[in-house]
Amino acid sequence: MKSLFLILLLCILLQSCDEGAQESPVITVDPNVCLDQTAKNIALWDYMDDWYLWNESLNSSTDFGDFSSLEDLINNIKESNPIDRFSFIMSKAEYDDVFVNAVDVSYGMAAKVDDINNELVISFVFDNSNAQKIGLSRGDRIIAINDIDLHSVMADEHFVWSVFWSELWATTDISQDVTFTRRTLEGVIITQSMKQSQVTTNTVFATTVIESAAGSIGYLVYNSFIDPSSADLNQAFAYFNDKNVDELIVDLRYNHGGTSRMSNQLGSQIGGDTVAGNIYNKPTNNANHQSDIELFNLNGVEHYLNMSRVVFITTQESSSGSEVLINSLKPYIDVKLVGQKTFGKPVGMRVSQLCDQMILAITHHNHNADGFGDFFDGIAVDCPAVDSIAGAWGDLNDPMLSEAVYLLENNQCSNNQVTEHQSLKPLYPLYLKMQNSLNEFHLTDSNTF
Repeated sequence: MKSLFLILLLCILLQSCDEGAQESPVITVDPNVCLDQTAKNIALWDYMDDWYLWNESLNSSTDFGDFSSLEDLINNIKESNPIDRFSFIMSKAEYDDVFVNAVDVSYGMAAKVDDINNELVISFVFDNSNAQKIGLSRGDRIIAINDIDLHSVMADEHFVWSVFWSELWATTDISQDVTFTRRTLEGVIITQSMKQSQVTTNTVFATTVIESAAGSIGYLVYNSFIDPSSADLNQAFAYFNDKNVDELIVDLRYNHGGTSRMSNQLGSQIGGDTVAGNIYNKPTNNANHQSDIELFNLNGVEHYLNMSRVVFITTQESSSGSEVLINSLKPYIDVKLVGQKTFGKPVGMRVSQLCDQMILAITHHNHNADGFGDFFDGIAVDCPAVDSIAGAWGDLNDPMLSEAVYLLENNQCSNNQVTEHQSLKPLYPLYLKMQNSLNEFHLTDSNTF
């Protein structure tokens, strides 16, 4: 289960694991350093003093022998700099699984909590996962796990998700069946068992065209800016070109970020000739370094649109690379947001290797061509809407999608009232408490398991 936590956490934290000229360097893999914790601490400190965006906040009286791990040291650094909710350390093997190989061991689904009805609501299912193989779909509601009735346990005023998950998963491994009872959107009750398995995490969840009074609207659901999705995005935009779409909705509601290269590619495919050759991002580093300006870049793909406007669907899960994409397009085309305010991460990382660990420390602050990058509190939406998971992707019963279509058709928001009780709540498994840093930033609204 820990690897699942890392996928979630990394996508929140990362704006970039490949930030243009700031390629992933090796701080050191010298065995003489790697076998001595104090020497490793000194190597991390020297790196942070050189590259950390807020290096002026470093405490020069720090005793490097006081820290038993690199995690302890970087958490100490963050304690002196409350604005840093993001810097983190993980193993190189886990990093490679997430961003290079795009694999994970899980059931291959994500869920939210409906604490009014005391159920879990499936928010998405990865392709070719065991969850998909037994027929789980977006909108299905899990009502029991291993014969534990969720209605009963969640109704208990002392119910705590972290305790429930710890008890449920304490002895669960990849060889064990877990039984899930679900109610489908049609009201059918189904009980089936499945094991965890290796899942390749696809990122394009839906590509479709919606016919409307505004013309043909391309609808793209994109979940993560990881490099293996480049070809999938190219295929999606080839489809939109073939269908001669007039408008575009890009659904980033669960997109926590990823590589700058992919965020840039998607922005270039949206804006096309309108943005080609223009500034995508103007990152600023600390006084030790000058960052290169990033230009819009198709990343070698062939298919793109020339949109004069785009509607993004967002939530507080829409973070980092999603926010940079939105911010970077604003100087060039009409950008509208529907849903909920984004997470608030205008800073990025120069990912570096220290022995067998990857240092994901904040090294730069992102700005668009107009010089704007102050969205630590998130980017506000134009038209609010809730993520009720009312149907499959592309279903106009989805309040967020229907609001986006309404905006394109009428050039204004609808009069639909957004009420708090309509919102689904976060699912907090125990593994979300594995790292001290989790107490220092807002977690997302859905978790993969």
